[in-house]
Amino acid sequence: MPTQTFLNLPAEKQSRVLAAAMDEFSLRNVDEAKLSNIVRSAGIPRGSIYQYFTDKDDLYVYVFETLRAERREFTTPAFEYYLTSSFLTFFEHYYALDSEFLIRHSQHIELGKILYGHASGVSVSLIRAIKSRYRETFLVAIERDQAEGRIRPDVDGAVLADLCVHFMTDIFIFQNLTERMSLADVREHLKGTVQLIRRGIE
Repeated sequence: MPTQTFLNLPAEKQSRVLAAAMDEFSLRNVDEAKLSNIVRSAGIPRGSIYQYFTDKDDLYVYVFETLRAERREFTTPAFEYYLTSSFLTFFEHYYALDSEFLIRHSQHIELGKILYGHASGVSVSLIRAIKSRYRETFLVAIERDQAEGRIRPDVDGAVLADLCVHFMTDIFIFQNLTERMSLADVREHLKGTVQLIRRGIE
């Protein structure tokens, strides 16, 4: 993650470095990406990048976590349903907002394609972290629904959580590999997905 030196930079300069890194990582995986391209695009001295980040992997994680924070902020309204509604109601709102954010910010989808298409090293660690956070969040709500009779007790909660994680990660990325989905496409797919799951668990 960034050093204090980077955090002390003016916000405009931090944004330039972040934007340059996003551009590079949207085109090339972390192993093939070049710091020289990022430095040139950001308009900073080459040596300074090592004053800001330990190495390229460190910069990649920073980019990734910054984008994740933006997505979390956008999807925050869905969590109003997390404690007050059924898991599937929450999941439907959460998936809808998360997908809307990605469609509005196409560069995030490009970063996701590169991330999932190059599952090694730091990429693997990030993918595992994403899926683990989703899984834990979903499983708590699923088990609560089972205790309250909303989901049948014979349903394997862990499997259901994993299935929903795959819908939000691998399947979404796969659907956008060859043709960009519209927001209407996503909502239609989400509606069918939730109906299918509902029939199997209630």
